[in-house]
Amino acid sequence: MSVKRMTLLQGLVLVGLFALMVVAILIASQLYLSYIEVTEAADNCFNIGGYPVIEKTGLEMTYFECVTN
Repeated sequence: MSVKRMTLLQGLVLVGLFALMVVAILIASQLYLSYIEVTEAADNCFNIGGYPVIEKTGLEMTYFECVTN
């Protein structure tokens, strides 16, 4: 029984796919954490009877205000 060796091209493809998966996981986690941050802030504002004013730049919440009467 012989074991086939991986060619350079196959190795590069494998490393590229692994790197792509890592980047996709990092982006997905940033999107999720950004969603959680905004949702939590808005829910807390609604709980005290206000309404949230939120500005986002990319994945970052840059402005938050809870307007109450």
